[in-house]
Order: sequence, then C-alpha cells, then structure tokens
Amino acid sequence: MGIRWEIVMDFAYMGVFLLVATLLRNRIGFLQKYLIPNAIFAGFIGLLFSQQLLGLVDLPLDRLGDYVYHLLTVTFVAMGLRGSRVSHSYGAVATAVVHCKTYAAQILLGTAFVVVLILTYFPTLFPTFGMNLFLAFGNNPGVAYSLGRGWEEIGFIGGGGVGLTFGTVGFLIAYFVGIILINWGIKHKKTAGFKGYEQLPPSVRTGIVAKNEPKKEAGKLTTASEAVDTLSVQICLIGVVLVITYWTMRIVTGPLLEIGGVAAQFANLLWGFGFVVGIVYALLVRFLLDLFHLDHIIDGGLMTRLAGTSIDYMIMAAIIAIPILAIRVYWLEIAILSLLGGPLCLLLVYTLVYRIHRDFHFERFISSFGLLTGIMTSGLALLRVIDPDFETPVAEDLVYGGALIFFIGIPVMLLVNVPVIGYLQGQTMKYLLITMGLAILYILAIYAIWRGYKYLINRGQKNN
Repeated sequence: MGIRWEIVMDFAYMGVFLLVATLLRNRIGFLQKYLIPNAIFAGFIGLLFSQQLLGLVDLPLDRLGDYVYHLLTVTFVAMGLRGSRVSHSYGAVATAVVHCKTYAAQILLGTAFVVVLILTYFPTLFPTFGMNLFLAFGNNPGVAYSLGRGWEEIGFIGGGGVGLTFGTVGFLIAYFVGIILINWGIKHKKTAGFKGYEQLPPSVRTGIVAKNEPKKEAGKLTTASEAVDTLSVQICLIGVVLVITYWTMRIVTGPLLEIGGVAAQFANLLWGFGFVVGIVYALLVRFLLDLFHLDHIIDGGLMTRLAGTSIDYMIMAAIIAIPILAIRVYWLEIAILSLLGGPLCLLLVYTLVYRIHRDFHFERFISSFGLLTGIMTSGLALLRVIDPDFETPVAEDLVYGGALIFFIGIPVMLLVNVPVIGYLQGQTMKYLLITMGLAILYILAIYAIWRGYKYLINRGQKNN
C-alpha cells in the first residue's frame, strides 16, 4: 500500500484511548473522587493495550517519544504566542520564590542521592539520574524525556524512559496525595471559603459538562471564515515558530556535529532544549506582533485550547512510551528517590507557603504542591476543588508566578547539565559536589533577592 498510515493511526489510537477514558471517568466514582485527569487514565489504557503488555496495538516507543518531544515544544510555543501580562504582584513573586527554592531543593536531593549510590552499590549510575526529580516532578515528563534523550547519546542508558517514568509517578503523587491533603485541610478548616464538595460543578468530577450546565467559550474568531479559519491561523503561527526553531537548532548544532567527539555529544544535548528555543522565539514573535499592532490575529482562548490539547496527548504518549523492560534496571532507584522527593516537596512547599505568603495559605500550598509534582494543570485542578470559581487570586498568581520563573529560574535549568560536564571530563564526583554547592548558593541568592523585594514592598506601603 502506497499511503502511509502509521502516524495517523498512532494519534487515532490515542484518541480512542482518551475517549474511552473520558466515558469511564464519567461513570467511575474512583476516578471522580481523585480527579484523575483523563489523559493519565488514557495513557495507562494505551500502555495496557500496547505491544509491551497485551500486544493488541502497535505503538512504537521511538515514535511516541518523538511525539512527547514535539508536543512539549508546541505547548510552550502556544503559551508564548498567547501572551500574558507578567504580574509583579506580591502573590505572584512569592509563588515564584516558593517554586524556585523547591526546584533547587529537588536538584540538591536528587544529586545527593546519586552521590550516595555511586559511592555504594551503583558506581555506573549516570550522574544526572537524580535531576529527574526536578525535571519530571518540578517541570513535566516532556522536559525530562527531551533532556533524557540527549543524555542517552552520551551514556545514560534509557534516559528518556527514566524521565517519562518519573513524570508518571509525579502525576500520581500530585493527584492521590493532593486529594488526601485537601480532605485533611477541609477537616481542619484550613480552606478560606470552601463549604463542601456539593458546591463543585458536576463537570469537575465527571469530566463532561452537563446539558444544563453553563459552558465557557473556547475562543473567538479573529479572521473571516470565508477567507481562512481562525484556528488555521493559530496553527500557522505555531508552525512559523517551529520552523524558525528547527533551523536555528540545525545551524547551531551543524558545525558541532562535523567536529565530532565531545562537540557532537554537546550538539545532541542541545537538541533536548528545543522547547526552550521555541518559547524564546514564540515570545519574540508575540512581541513583534504587538509592536506592529497585529496581535489581534491571535486568540488567547484558542491558543490555550491548542496548548491544552498538546498537553493531553503529550501525557498519554509519555505514559504509553514508558519502556517497561528498560525501567526494570532502575525501578528500585526510581521508587526510593520518588518516596524521598514526594515528602520533601510536600513539607518544603507547606513551610515556605506559610512563611512567605500573606493570605490563602492552604489554597496556595495545595496548588503549588500539585504543580511541583505534576504540571500547571495539576495545580489548577487541585485548586479548583477548594476554589471552584477561582475567586481567590491564587490561580492568577500561580500562572503569573510561572511566567516569572522563566527568568529567575534560568540558573536552575543550567545546573542540570553541570554533572554532564564532569562525566565527559572523567570527574563525575567533583562536578556532582559542585552542583550541590551551586544549588545551595542559588537558594541563598533567591532568599537574598526575596528579602530585598520584601523590604522594598514594605517600605513602599509605609510611604503610602
């Protein structure tokens, strides 16, 4: 047969899994109670039917991994093109500080864990194994997979699969532990305005908006449909950014690949940061559209929907692509580090939120915990249980705080590859210790910046 169906069928199968998960979520009380996102449930359905288990559906792991990589980039590009005013309110800045400190703590714990294992029973463990606590929990499986694939090129066997596995564990911790914490908070009257589960819209639990329930608009038309569909234009803009991103990466890494050796390994590593290049160009394109008064062709609602769709399919692909056979090598280490990382995140976020924030402490705690073990969607989903209509400023601060992290969190992302430098130079242990020291310095720097910011805020309020 001349026509190729492989990629189409991959997404068609994932669509079937997502639809089945959506229908089951609408009927199964367990899924409703723990607010398990349909994409996560669909991913496990796909994993069950994949060639790794029942063997009923052929979904090659390499293609699924590529989908995770590209959907991650599409998600970031759509968010960048959507555009949003970065709020410098106290709540947003405080949220960013909580998250950045937790990121550094995750790196610190993950690196210390690797040091202990290398010195004891696992001397060949790749030095960035522990970074998945930050990449998969603190960010998302797509980031962990993207960088993990780059590390595979220089010696991390199964690096991408390890990232996907950590990401899946993070999702489970976010939702299962998150709901337990919410019930605890309600019981101890820590919520600001939550009066009971009965005030939740039925769709939050069932996943499907009922006929008589108010429905939100997905977006608005910015073009004449007779000429071109608005959704087509949004996809075109994403495509433009992806083309620029691809050729930038080709031009930058081309000479390095020709040199070979360490340079080629570094080039392969750079490809893992495609999503970072994508968000930078997306923000630049948005800036130019704003500058030339052409920003009205972008609809924020539709861009949000495209980002949301990308996240759903990315999560599904990430779970289905977990290489079960390869993960058997690391299952014990993944389990132990996850059991250490989950409680660390919980206790650290709880402590920081109650010390730094001024209001809505429990709401801020539960949303940040969801984000720092899952993704932004996890944090917002948990928050919606106790703040159904987002009447508090917590959701807005969570989003704007995330925007601020793009800037103040850059040093943390750079820390991720410090152990790789040592690995390539044959000085793994030295550079692992350097990484831990830099993580501590970053925490101290964020603390100093926060104290300075707080002083200026308090001074300004006194003058007023």
